[in-house]
Amino acid sequence: MKRKHCLRKSSDFRKIFKEGKRFLSPHFVLYIRENSSSTTRTGVSILKGHFKLATRRNRLRRIAKELFRKEVIPFVQGYDLVITSRAGLPHSNAGEAENEIKNLILGIDHRKYESR
Repeated sequence: MKRKHCLRKSSDFRKIFKEGKRFLSPHFVLYIRENSSSTTRTGVSILKGHFKLATRRNRLRRIAKELFRKEVIPFVQGYDLVITSRAGLPHSNAGEAENEIKNLILGIDHRKYESR
């Protein structure tokens, strides 16, 4: 994913968490917030308390970023998107979590968030 499509600053994450619209699944939350540019930026936050092993956290991050790159960025412009984990995740297996992330990202109504 190109650097211009990545959220980096913690202040950007805080704004999205505070002002963004939420889409919930049992173990993840997807936040969407309109931004002032025509570029869609994405971020992933998988908490250490929810997945102890860094390899699992990193795998989920890679999966989410790839789905953003393939399924969201080409169709949705001018929004910031962040996916984060919720409590209760530690006992899930990684495969189940991967499917849940995919369903959450692909489940947003792209027509509603298409380019303006």
